[in-house]
Amino acid sequence: MNVLTALDPSADYSKTQLQLILGAWVLSGAVDRKRAISVTNGDVPEGDYAKQSIYSLFYSLYRSMGDVPSDSGERYELTFNTWGYAWPSSWGPSPVSLTDPQRFGKHAYTGLYQFEAVREYVAARGGKVHVVEMGCGTGGGAHHVCKEVLPDCTYEAVDMQKAAIETCLRKFVPELGGRLKATWSDATQLTIEDGVADFVAVNETHVTEQAGRATDEDRRFFATAHRMLKPGGYLVWGNAIPDSTWQPCFELLESLGMKQIEVRDVTPEAVVARDEDKGRVDAYVRHCIETFYGFRIPFLGDKRRLEAEFAMKNFYRNPGTNLYDNMTNGTDTYKVVLFQKPALA
Repeated sequence: MNVLTALDPSADYSKTQLQLILGAWVLSGAVDRKRAISVTNGDVPEGDYAKQSIYSLFYSLYRSMGDVPSDSGERYELTFNTWGYAWPSSWGPSPVSLTDPQRFGKHAYTGLYQFEAVREYVAARGGKVHVVEMGCGTGGGAHHVCKEVLPDCTYEAVDMQKAAIETCLRKFVPELGGRLKATWSDATQLTIEDGVADFVAVNETHVTEQAGRATDEDRRFFATAHRMLKPGGYLVWGNAIPDSTWQPCFELLESLGMKQIEVRDVTPEAVVARDEDKGRVDAYVRHCIETFYGFRIPFLGDKRRLEAEFAMKNFYRNPGTNLYDNMTNGTDTYKVVLFQKPALA
């Protein structure tokens, strides 16, 4: 069982199933000839993993863990699968409590709507705007935006991972009186009608990852975003990706007819967030590892435990991992981007 490539994005694995899956992965260490996961910095070479498998594992894992204690003792269910960033001082006071275990993810979602052009657009419509999010994860960010950022909006949250959408349907959709819809779909194959969204939100979605180029998948992804936007509507996009990939993506968006309005670099604040979030991440990873019996198997359990710890921490860009180093040395940069679909003449 190779958890890096073999899991099904249409599955919502139970804790019992995860026990069996991870147990099989631990036992497979007896025949593996090489480690796909670095136990120095958590790096996994391109081609040794499938994002659909990784996210299927993570979203099922998050649900199965339920409420866990943070490093400060506050209990929470992990629903922000985001690195986020510390709130920039130039943007004013932080909109989220400093004790919130998932404040950096909430910052990332709030920050998508901090542009002056966005504020003016929302105000002109009395707050009644419609958002489509491509790659919503568990819907934690959608819920936050609906409650705290755009309290009069309607919102459709889309993700290709069934386990993530099931969490959204269970935890967030019922709270919002019909304002939030959760849709299980590949974002490049959406059947949402043309021109329905005031905003298309993209927050740390698993695209635009190839250094120095925009891929065919990226083109399909952004063409879908452009199609769904109303004339005059906005793409709000935040992510940490290879710095060399931003310009090809900007050129792709412009080739689709989008206009660049503003780009904000929050990489320093993103690094601060990872530094400040280290204790929470360490505690969460430790709690996950201790939950699964396979890691207690003599010898093989210790081997796989080390790999699992490094892989999870690298996924969170924890200090000491490859993805953290990429952000501190400038290989990857975190930007918050605003593009507009021009209004009809």
